[in-house]
Amino acid sequence: MNKIEPYSAITYTMDLSKNILELREKIATDEKELVGLDHNSITEKEYYTNLYIHKKNKYLYYELILRNEFGKRLLGNSYSKIYDHMYQKGWIMFRQDFRVSGYSSTDSEQVYVDFFHQYFHTYFPSSISFNSKIANAYYQQCRLAYANDAYYVCAQGLFPVIEYLHKLVAEFDGSSIFRIKENFDKTKEHVESISQPFKTNIDFFVRMINNVNSLIKDHIFSKSIEKDAEPTIINRNRVSHGIFTREIDKKDCLQLFCIVMALKSLSDIIETDNRRKNILNELRELTHKIEDLDIK
Repeated sequence: MNKIEPYSAITYTMDLSKNILELREKIATDEKELVGLDHNSITEKEYYTNLYIHKKNKYLYYELILRNEFGKRLLGNSYSKIYDHMYQKGWIMFRQDFRVSGYSSTDSEQVYVDFFHQYFHTYFPSSISFNSKIANAYYQQCRLAYANDAYYVCAQGLFPVIEYLHKLVAEFDGSSIFRIKENFDKTKEHVESISQPFKTNIDFFVRMINNVNSLIKDHIFSKSIEKDAEPTIINRNRVSHGIFTREIDKKDCLQLFCIVMALKSLSDIIETDNRRKNILNELRELTHKIEDLDIK
């Protein structure tokens, strides 16, 4: 008799958050169950069958995360004009469920500033990395700086966070010196290679990484010297080299946080897809193992 049961309580909606949470808890419980299995009381085949079911549940877990992320963005292409308009002002729309309408072009930016400031903890969670405690700690310091109106400190901290996440999206191997402007093609390739759980394309994600890369290249990480006119979009070169000709404000930091979240979402999806593919390989190996045991 199997100790581990397949997860089957899936509600096929666009929001799979409840299923993902339930399955995450089940996987954690089942892992303890597997560790506690007495190999003297079950056959080798029974053990590997339980392990196979457990891995199937983990595969489904990553599959549901992908479905959930893609589902939330299925309508994203419908609002491309809004996204492109805000991108020109330095904003990256990393989610499709917030839209500004009914405002003139002169006040729409303030609406975004007010919104993201009010719901800061909702839209900018405290963790940005699956694997790096250091990256998470540095990012949390940026959040703390923002909360204390230390916008210069916040911005200076977010520039390397953006580079860190950009490397994750491109799956940079660390074999050479990282230069963000040489990384654009790789980020796009990896985004385009994400498995698609729906019969749809990934235009929303591709447009998002294209906008991020363009904003980094043309504004955020572009060259700017003292004799140049002060850019309206924050520029790392000016901030990092003491070209102090204007105050760094709330909007500057929120725009950088939006870039961070765009890269985080893409990095998370790529990592989830990679984990799903690894589990699929493990399932194939377990299938062969169980078949071999049947022959013996």
